[in-house]
Amino acid sequence: TRVGVLGSGFVESSTLRCRFESSGGTAVARYVSSAQIECAAPPSSGSGSRLVSVSMNGQQYSPSEVRFTYRPAVAISSVSPTRGAAEGGTPVTVLGSGFSAAAEAAGALLCRWTTTSVPALYVSESAVLCNTSSAAVGYVSVEVSTNGHEYTSDGVQFELVSAVVTALTPWSGPELGGTVLTIGGSELASAESMRCTFGSTSGLSVAGYDVSSAASSHGSDGVRCLSPAGLSVGWTSVELSSFGVALRSGGSFYVHGRMRVSSLVPDAGPVAGGTRVGVLGSGFVESSTLRC
Repeated sequence: TRVGVLGSGFVESSTLRCRFESSGGTAVARYVSSAQIECAAPPSSGSGSRLVSVSMNGQQYSPSEVRFTYRPAVAISSVSPTRGAAEGGTPVTVLGSGFSAAAEAAGALLCRWTTTSVPALYVSESAVLCNTSSAAVGYVSVEVSTNGHEYTSDGVQFELVSAVVTALTPWSGPELGGTVLTIGGSELASAESMRCTFGSTSGLSVAGYDVSSAASSHGSDGVRCLSPAGLSVGWTSVELSSFGVALRSGGSFYVHGRMRVSSLVPDAGPVAGGTRVGVLGSGFVESSTLRC
């Protein structure tokens, strides 16, 4: 690990050295300025904190109370789940060894998705939890750091997929809400903790009505959700989100006003059925799914 040592009185010298107490060795230091030098931490026989002192002549070392902490080597064995939406936000459990609660407390416990680093939540010495970042569809490498600088290189990968909506049935429902929408598409089963949001609103309610509803799995690659009450009559967008992150693909749903029936002409007919009945009222809209 390349360590930056900050202080004062440093002078450029070919014999500039760092010493890590009890590590059994010294390291050649690189002069940066009179207030900073850099040196690579030598191997240590075990984990723990070490006092770090410096010398300009390689013999006399300055007293110091500054410590460097050696931590166990980190390794990754697997991740769960192994795939999620390319929009990011999927919580992933990373399994392995050498994870440190002290690193989390110092803000140095990180997950890296190829090139993007995000904070990791310490679960145990063998597990951490972190959210995926947004990236292009495909496989990304997953690595962990306990010092914020050096990452594992175990080659564990996570697949980012594009969840696409291809169909929404039925396409309409009343403003009273309660319509069960079946949303079909591709890779929807890869996105977990999904919700449907109706309308392009910045919040989650309109005039006191919730416009977001939980989505449940339906079939091999579809979801279902209920339309909320209180939406304005007309076309409204339907947006899917996974763990609170909106997916790029969505659909449209038509909200119709309340239909009212006032009378029937005729209002009677034979038990054999087949009587053509005129239904009079208001709010009717032409539709291939219009039913009595």
